[in-house]
Amino acid sequence: MQRREVSDHCVIVMKSMDKDWGPKPFHSIYAWLMEKGFCEMVKAKWNSYPVQGIVFMRLKEKLKYLKGDLKVWNMNVFRNI
Repeated sequence: MQRREVSDHCVIVMKSMDKDWGPKPFHSIYAWLMEKGFCEMVKAKWNSYPVQGIVFMRLKEKLKYLKGDLKVWNMNVFRNI
């Protein structure tokens, strides 16, 4: 049996570092659009948010509220998809 003087294995260097990439992006699911009453629910929620200020700030705040409501709605209707 011959002995090797140099290893034929490569070293693997791994770093374990948590990187904060900010909040997770929001994704809608096509199945939501097919769900009966979804569009009406979104319109009703959107119109119910009492947001004031300049147009872009109102849009930002309404989207934030809608995101939260859609997460709750998704868990109630589809569970965890």
